[in-house]
Amino acid sequence: MAERVAARVSSPSYQAYQILHVAFTVAPVVAGLDKFTHFLVNWDQYLSPMMPRFGVSVHTFMLGVGAVEVVAGLIVAFAPRIGGWIVGLWLCGIILNLLTIPGYLDIALRDLGLALGAFALARLSEEYAS
Repeated sequence: MAERVAARVSSPSYQAYQILHVAFTVAPVVAGLDKFTHFLVNWDQYLSPMMPRFGVSVHTFMLGVGAVEVVAGLIVAFAPRIGGWIVGLWLCGIILNLLTIPGYLDIALRDLGLALGAFALARLSEEYAS
C-alpha cells in the first residue's frame, strides 16, 4: 500500500494535477476577492462596454463577478472534477468579453492558456481526485 502511494506521489502526472489543483483554487479566490479591494488592479477596466450590466454599475457588476470567482475557486478546492470545468468555461466567457475591448488581446490569449489548464485539471481529476 505504501509503495502504491509513493509511486502515485512521485508520478509526474499526479504532481501536475496537484499544481493545477492548487493554482485553480487559489487564483480564482484571490482574483475574486480583489474585485472588492482593487489591490492588484482596477478590475472595472476589463468589462466591455458592450457587456449588458442588467441596470447595475460596472463596479457593482464586477463585485458579482468577484463573488462568482470565489465560489468557483472553492468548488475547485473540494470538487476539482467539476470546478475545473466551471473555471475553464468562466475563463472562456472572460475571453469573449476581452475580445470586444481594443488592446486586451494579450490578456485574452493568457486567459486561453489558463482555460486550457483548468480543463486539464478537470481531466486529471478523473484519475486523481479522491
